[in-house]
Amino acid sequence: MKKIITDCRIVTDGKILDGTDIVVEDKKITALVPKGSVSGEKISLGGNYISAGFIDIHCHGGDGTEFIDGTVEAVKRACAIHKKHGTRVIYPTLSASDTATVVKALEAIEKAADESEIIIAGVHLEGPYLSAQMCGGQDPDSVRAPDENEYKMLYERFGSLIKRWTYAPENDNGKFVKFLKENGIVPSMGHTAAEYCHVKSAFDGGCELVTHLYSCTSTVTRKGGFRSLGVIESAFLIKDMFVEAIADGKHLPPELLKMIVSIKGAERVCLITDAIRPGGLGEEFDGREYTDCPVPFVIEDGVAKLIDRSAFAGSIATADILLKTAVSAGISLPDSVRMLTETPADVMKLEGFGRIAEGYNAVFTVFDENLNILNDII
Repeated sequence: MKKIITDCRIVTDGKILDGTDIVVEDKKITALVPKGSVSGEKISLGGNYISAGFIDIHCHGGDGTEFIDGTVEAVKRACAIHKKHGTRVIYPTLSASDTATVVKALEAIEKAADESEIIIAGVHLEGPYLSAQMCGGQDPDSVRAPDENEYKMLYERFGSLIKRWTYAPENDNGKFVKFLKENGIVPSMGHTAAEYCHVKSAFDGGCELVTHLYSCTSTVTRKGGFRSLGVIESAFLIKDMFVEAIADGKHLPPELLKMIVSIKGAERVCLITDAIRPGGLGEEFDGREYTDCPVPFVIEDGVAKLIDRSAFAGSIATADILLKTAVSAGISLPDSVRMLTETPADVMKLEGFGRIAEGYNAVFTVFDENLNILNDII
């Protein structure tokens, strides 16, 4: 049945379209037409904004659960709370763990995919092949060098599910990144102490994404007076490198977020939640400690911190917070939306998502002028 989405402000392709209707048939966008020019069942958005569904390419969980828990219920609960806040496509992210735990979690995500309230487009493995110097909120006991037998086994069992893998390029001789590229898995460098030579080698090998820039990513170092670029500077220098930004208003001050976007451009920046177990529960959980986990943390000042307060351990953000943070930092609404839709789809090579255009999937996020998510309209 043909449906006409009308009375809306469409945010797509870096601009806002007024006076345009969206024609939808069989869950596909079939046309963008002048308002009122096509007949059919009308869905009025009352002048509110509509964009392609927000895509979170880096999310560990929410509503008291994490994907690493390895249960269908945990997957469904985390997805449900992120849907409430605007996410329509998600890449469940698994932290560094032992192989058995990862397998159990992948099995649960596989089973839950058809029952999830939002689209599970694939899994992001954040580790375990990370730098011991840059663990952050990762379990240091689980961090290790690339294990060919392990990653080949995981691919053979879950190759259709694993879509991205974060690793530390300084610990790879080029073999792991080559394996990822050959098998259609997006490589990403993160939790890494790499220098420019490692970054450039990884980029040339097909790794075009940096996991949460400025969080557990190296900067300029000096050895005997000689300076070397770290991952941060290398990401700015390499024009075509994509980067993630945790835009929760905590990990990056507004001026730093704006600087990243100014240097890289919205077409190279993905806004991510990096939400962990308390994601979406709000700042009223400040003061709560989580000790029954490999890396204990506390919620304080609206962010997860290691128990000793030496560093952050993840966020409690949702997609609507990312949007509000970016706009309040002085980034335009079209660019802010682009970093939640088009750019994540581009970096993940996710066809049919990320834009409101003919031929794309009719997966939308609707929000008002105060950037509050409106879930019940579509």
